[in-house]
Amino acid sequence: MGSPLDSTFGIWLVSIFFQTLLQGCGMLQAWLYFHWYSKDHWGIRAMVASLVVIETFQSIIFFQVTYLYLIDGFGNVTGLLKIRWQDSAQLFAMYLSAFTVQMYFAYCIYAFLEKKNKVIPIIIVVLGLTEIGSGLAQTIITLQSFEQLSTTKPVTTLEAAAALLCDITITVSLVCNLGKRKGGVKSTNSILNTLMVNAINRGVLTAICAALNMILFLVLPDTFYFFIGLTLSGKLYMNSALATLNSRRHIVKKAHMNDSDWTIPMGTLSTRRSTTTDEDGRLRVIVNSETQTDSDYKKQTFMEGML
Repeated sequence: MGSPLDSTFGIWLVSIFFQTLLQGCGMLQAWLYFHWYSKDHWGIRAMVASLVVIETFQSIIFFQVTYLYLIDGFGNVTGLLKIRWQDSAQLFAMYLSAFTVQMYFAYCIYAFLEKKNKVIPIIIVVLGLTEIGSGLAQTIITLQSFEQLSTTKPVTTLEAAAALLCDITITVSLVCNLGKRKGGVKSTNSILNTLMVNAINRGVLTAICAALNMILFLVLPDTFYFFIGLTLSGKLYMNSALATLNSRRHIVKKAHMNDSDWTIPMGTLSTRRSTTTDEDGRLRVIVNSETQTDSDYKKQTFMEGML
């Protein structure tokens, strides 16, 4: 016979286990990012640092409140129903991480469109603001007990629906805009294909979490099953952004390794071409190439460090 806490704090412990695994992955990716891309624009480095701080804070608070419920409050069944300030704090931290990453990808799309078409980025920003606004409302609403969670159904549904639509919009827009940039250069197409696959994988994971959060909250009230989608979402947003940033060098290297065409490295390339004729009458083309590294290059701009 199962415990009466299976559907509440049982799911709570399962969620904290998987969330801790994702936090570890995120910390590793953050270390790799600062090790590999120390010359990225300060705005991107600041975004990565803020994600690490926010998600680390969320994990610490999650562990702390778990200790309060299950260790300090051992045997106090009524105490398990009480909502503490740490619950609201960690909830808002997850929404803040999601909003940060969504705004990052909104700017990526804005840059892809060469700042001409502002409709899609504006839609993403509006959906992101709706999500963070709904999340803030959830944390402000004063609830004394988990038994009152059903009263937040409208604002919770709005937050999850906005997150779901925002992730879908970002994914579809990235795939469409990357696809339009394909041309006749094999290495470029290989890079774009990989970025499209990464965009789909990123969007599917976060969209699934948003859908699970909304569906399980509505279908299974008075349980914590919705924690499966809710508590993992912040870590997935952090990992998706870091994976996108960390994969840049590997994607370019892989594309060039598989490409037999000409590749032009970063810098200024000057080429001198001359022709000579062999004694047997065959034409021989001699190409002298000289590559010069831009000595003025110090740090990537915000645009160059995105994808």
